[in-house]
Amino acid sequence: MKIIHVSDFHLEGGYNRVGNEKNKLLREESLQLFAGMVEYAQQNGVSVIMICGDLFDKLVVRKSTFKFVTECIRSAPQIRFFYCLGNHDHESMFDEDIPKNLTIFPVEFEKYDLGEVVIGGSSVIKYSRNDFVKSIQYDPDRLNIMMLHAYLSASKFDDCLTFEVKDIKNKNIDYLALGHIHKRMNGKIDDRGEWVYAGNGAEYGFGDYPRGFVLIEIVDGKLAWRRVNFSVKRNFLDVYVQLDDIQNYKALEAKVEEALKSISQDDCVRVFLKGECDEDLDKRLDLLKEKFENRFFYFDIRDESKIRIDIEKCRLEKLSLKAEMINLIMDEPDLSDHDKQQYIKIGIQALRGEEVEI
Repeated sequence: MKIIHVSDFHLEGGYNRVGNEKNKLLREESLQLFAGMVEYAQQNGVSVIMICGDLFDKLVVRKSTFKFVTECIRSAPQIRFFYCLGNHDHESMFDEDIPKNLTIFPVEFEKYDLGEVVIGGSSVIKYSRNDFVKSIQYDPDRLNIMMLHAYLSASKFDDCLTFEVKDIKNKNIDYLALGHIHKRMNGKIDDRGEWVYAGNGAEYGFGDYPRGFVLIEIVDGKLAWRRVNFSVKRNFLDVYVQLDDIQNYKALEAKVEEALKSISQDDCVRVFLKGECDEDLDKRLDLLKEKFENRFFYFDIRDESKIRIDIEKCRLEKLSLKAEMINLIMDEPDLSDHDKQQYIKIGIQALRGEEVEI
């Protein structure tokens, strides 16, 4: 028996910074990833798809998007879809048109016996930890999966169910299928079971969040799983450029060019300038952005470098506005070292007549 565990598609989400037209393309690509997953399931003998919350990004979605999703589900009548709602979802979306092969878990714990495995779940948003744990009931002699959209944490400050792994020990759970955290994470519950975050289904954004799902296989009463990546058209990439050896703008431009040479034009790129540079290095960020922004689907450049400056030497300069400014900043007890660096950098830009971004 094969089962797909997936979560956090965030359909209708996109990535607003790319602009309206490009955002439409991103939303469409997310829909195609959902359709591709269903097609993969059909071609590879998958019996169950478990969607662990945040299938959609907002409580109100376009009818065309909702219709696309329900038609994908109906196109695979041999597959059972189980869906526990996340903090971005709402059951009312499906009031008028629930496919026969789709089961949406209520708030109360519910389970289904599929022969080789028992799948239970709950569409919990906010809930008492104690009441939640008491509601879990599994037969110790069966192979048991539980679905939740939840945050494993000692903290209670989150917009969905939060609990600790220790809360569900000895509950006869073999595999806890989780959504909500977009990172790929997993760990042990107890000697019997483990918890697994499916990660990022299809939401777009920067960060180390590869998109995909978990494929579970049950053979002779034993469960094993592995991760499967989606084949995506574009990636969101952070690129870091060190400025320590850069002496002028042309050298900086060349170094950025080298860092970007292997990146596809379909990708979204953020360049971060790092390290230390001389105070008189004119980075011309606007010119850099203009040079590269049309080469990629999205491009941004951010200066996180520090000024290489002999602060003690500058503080001793006589009749110097720069020295006076540095002294005032360095003597401020309420500023962190990082903030002092930032204020000094801004101050030097202002003294040189450059445009200052706050």
